[in-house]
Amino acid sequence: MPHEKKVALVDDHKLVRAGIKGLVNSLGGYRVVSEGANGLDAIEIVEASPPDILLMDVSMPGVTGIDAVKQIRQHNEKLPVLMLSMYDSPEFVINALRHGADGYILKDSAEHELELALDYVCQKKPFLSPSVARHLIDLAVNTLDKVSPSDQLTERQREVLAGIAEGLSSRQIAEKLGVSVKTIESHRSQMMHRLGLNSSVELVRFALSTHLS
Repeated sequence: MPHEKKVALVDDHKLVRAGIKGLVNSLGGYRVVSEGANGLDAIEIVEASPPDILLMDVSMPGVTGIDAVKQIRQHNEKLPVLMLSMYDSPEFVINALRHGADGYILKDSAEHELELALDYVCQKKPFLSPSVARHLIDLAVNTLDKVSPSDQLTERQREVLAGIAEGLSSRQIAEKLGVSVKTIESHRSQMMHRLGLNSSVELVRFALSTHLS
């Protein structure tokens, strides 16, 4: 029989903890060897007898799961930490990952998902419940949509774009910026590529629309 990985389970709800413990122990490759009800318990367990993996609730009274993992990471970078939660909002997830969690799984996840999550974080591979990952992707897409296209340009390219908006020729822009015409033409080409524009006319229209002048 393969060696079972030792799991420390921390959750402030006894019935929830009992249910998760039974599920973890039924998986075969894992065994809950220690339990706690808050973040302080988690810290003490890890210091006294480090498990192979820490399975911990995010929201607990007193020292939260996120507070705990933050403190644990100051002394133990290698311990796999999988966070449990009822909440799939990006704020909770990002906060947990930022402070050192290796994975984030929802409490209503299927049995096979918990096993997969444990397997992943034990290999120090990140794991997110599918719905959690979907929310993070949506957030990323919405954030990108709010970024102005001109923000993709360098400061020098924005200066060139300002010259185009003023109606200046490449030679006039070159004289104004103290560079060669070839350099200006190179910037124009790079800007068109970055902005997905197909012609100089489109570049002029974009320059005018940004009101950089």
